[in-house]
Amino acid sequence: MINKIKRRSQWLIKDLFYSFKSTDYWRSKKGRCVICYHGIDHVGSLGFNTRFISQKNLESQIVFFKKHFHIATIKDYVLGNYPKNVFTIVLTFDDGYRNNLELVVPLLEKHQVPATFFITSIQASGHNILWSDHLDLGFGYTQSNIQINGREFQKKKDGFYELSSGLSLKNACRQEGFHFKEEVMRMVSGEFKNNPKLDIYWQLMDAKQISSLKNSQWVTIGSHGHFHNNLGLFGLEDAKTDLLNSKNYLENLLEDEVKFLAFPDGSYNKETLDLAQKIGYDYQFAIEYLHEGDYKDKRLFNRIGNNPFIKLEHQAKCLIDGHY
Repeated sequence: MINKIKRRSQWLIKDLFYSFKSTDYWRSKKGRCVICYHGIDHVGSLGFNTRFISQKNLESQIVFFKKHFHIATIKDYVLGNYPKNVFTIVLTFDDGYRNNLELVVPLLEKHQVPATFFITSIQASGHNILWSDHLDLGFGYTQSNIQINGREFQKKKDGFYELSSGLSLKNACRQEGFHFKEEVMRMVSGEFKNNPKLDIYWQLMDAKQISSLKNSQWVTIGSHGHFHNNLGLFGLEDAKTDLLNSKNYLENLLEDEVKFLAFPDGSYNKETLDLAQKIGYDYQFAIEYLHEGDYKDKRLFNRIGNNPFIKLEHQAKCLIDGHY
C-alpha cells in the first residue's frame, strides 16, 4: 500500500511537470513507439479492469499525437518508412471488441489517422467473449468458491485463489489451454450478460463486423491469436493450431493476407517467433521484450500499454522513454 501511494504521488508530480511543456518541446523529440489499447467506453471505467479508457480520452490522445508526433501506419513503421526528425507512433487495439468498431473507427475517420486492430478469432469456435473478460465481469456475480478439474479456488476480495498453492485463477488460466478456460467460464457466473449496460465491456465483433473494418482506409487488421492463449507457455503443436486457426479465419473473412500478429498477453518465446514466421506472420508484436537480445530480432516489435492513471502529457513522455 505504501509503495502504491508513493507511485501515485510520483505520477501526480510528473503529470503537473509535463503539462507545462511547449509544442516545441514535443516536436523536438525523436524515436518511435507502438502504443497498445484495448477497450473503449464512454466513461473510462476502471471498475472491472484497467484495460478501458473513454472515447473522449482516446480522442484527446489522438489530437495530441497528431499535433506533436507523426502517426504512422503499421506497415510503414515496420519498414522504416517514416520521418526520423519527429517522434513516430503507431496506434494498436487488441482483442477485437465491438466497441472498437463503434467508438474508435469514427475517430480515425474524423481525424484521418491510421490504426491497427489485432483481433482474436474466438468467434469462429462459437464463443462471443474472451475468458479474461468473463472472469473480470463474472467475479462480482459469483458468490462462492469454485472447483475446476479437481482444483478449488477461494473467492477473496480481489479475485479467486487456489487453496493449495495460492495461485490466482487468472494466472492459472494463463498456464492452461482453452478447455480449462471454458470450464472457468462455466463455473464463474455469466449473469452479467443480462445487463445491457455491461455489453460494451465484453462483446466482440462478429464476422460481418470484422469484415466491415476493411472498408476504412485508416484500418489495418492483424491477428491476436484464436483463443487468446498465452502461446509462449504452450507446446508448439498447440501454438501452431491456434495461430493457423486465427490466420485462416481472418484471411477468409478479409480476402487478404494477414501478416501482423500481436501475441496475446504478450506471451512468446523463441520457438513461437520462428513458428509464427513460418506460418506467415512476418511482423510480430509483444508488450515488452521478454528475453535478452529480443530487441535485435527484426521480426519482433515492442509495444507499450496505455496507462489510465496518468495525464496525457505524462503519458506522451512515457511513450518517448519507452517505459513508465
